[in-house]
Amino acid sequence: MFGDLLRLLKTDSPLQWDLALQLAQTVAAEGDPAPNADPVDRIRLDELITVAELHVADVTGMTTTPTGRPLTIVTVGRAEWARRSLEGWRGVIEAVAAALTPPPSPTAPTEVLPDQDGEGDLSAFLGQWTTAVAPAMLAMQVGSVVGHLAQRALGQYELPLPRRSDGELLVAPANLRSFADDWSLPLDDLMLWCCVHDVAVHAVLTRPHVRERLERLVVEQAAGFRPDPKILEERLGDAAAGGIGSDLSELTKLLGDPTAFGELEDTPEMRRIRNELAGLVSVITGYAEWVTDTVASRSIGARGTIREATRRRRMERGDDERSADSLFGIHLDQETVDRGEAFVRGVVERGGDSELAKLFVIEANLPTPAEVDAPGLWIERVNLPELPRAE
Repeated sequence: MFGDLLRLLKTDSPLQWDLALQLAQTVAAEGDPAPNADPVDRIRLDELITVAELHVADVTGMTTTPTGRPLTIVTVGRAEWARRSLEGWRGVIEAVAAALTPPPSPTAPTEVLPDQDGEGDLSAFLGQWTTAVAPAMLAMQVGSVVGHLAQRALGQYELPLPRRSDGELLVAPANLRSFADDWSLPLDDLMLWCCVHDVAVHAVLTRPHVRERLERLVVEQAAGFRPDPKILEERLGDAAAGGIGSDLSELTKLLGDPTAFGELEDTPEMRRIRNELAGLVSVITGYAEWVTDTVASRSIGARGTIREATRRRRMERGDDERSADSLFGIHLDQETVDRGEAFVRGVVERGGDSELAKLFVIEANLPTPAEVDAPGLWIERVNLPELPRAE
């Protein structure tokens, strides 16, 4: 039976895309009373996105889109948010899936199946099993992550990954209303806050050198994953001992976790990649937070309450939301945002807005991990005179 199942699951793709899409939409739609966005919310957000773009352009000095054209707000239900997000991230998700997929084993599945007495090489069998089901398990992980993001995302950039569409911002108004009700926040103020935040992130991530650097680091981090069938064997054994076999959701959660198939390499090169990725994500999210707070100080009356509410929201992230950390290597906790915002404020205090304006101009100006914690060093480096070229 297992041999037949292995043949059924075999695919040439590193990820079963249809399964990821179906699971993401199923998870996102759970408990959603309004699958479609209210037209009133769309009209109001259309007005606020224009205001947000003007403020962000004024504070950052950057164009908010590569073409210079105004952004279009797209209001959707949670399931549609999940679908559009998956399609927008498809390129980087498939690259990550290819990096995470274990290499094929030369041994045929039926040659390593345990015999009727349970004897045989279980590790070899699990190695075959891991290779065969990896596309399905990765699809489950991706679908679960995106589906849970869709349930609470306050905008398009809940996960700061570039998307294919450079002229649109995706919003699920039901999430904004739910968050506003939970914290007794003025809905219009919250909408403007979220519009400003997403426009700021969009202005950064649509710069080609930032997009390429972030995507490259995410894929390189995933390439450091090394499959190990023994880890899966141990986890399945522990799960069986704990009675997990009677709970399909727990089994799905186990097999949907990339760490169940192996572990990340701990080498100097991988540590460098992880540090660079953490530093870049920190600067992007911290910069967006600084821009949002700066605009809010001018035009949002509930600024302090909304800032505290979003801060608490990051600190109270659940296990499902933290799955994105292990899948993409992007940590979205409050510490990451605080680190980046401290860097931005340090640059402004030492050199003013004119120095900060140099941050995303060229790739060479992106701070190193050490400079993220020492903004003065970054200012000194980007202002060094260019060395004369040798003949």
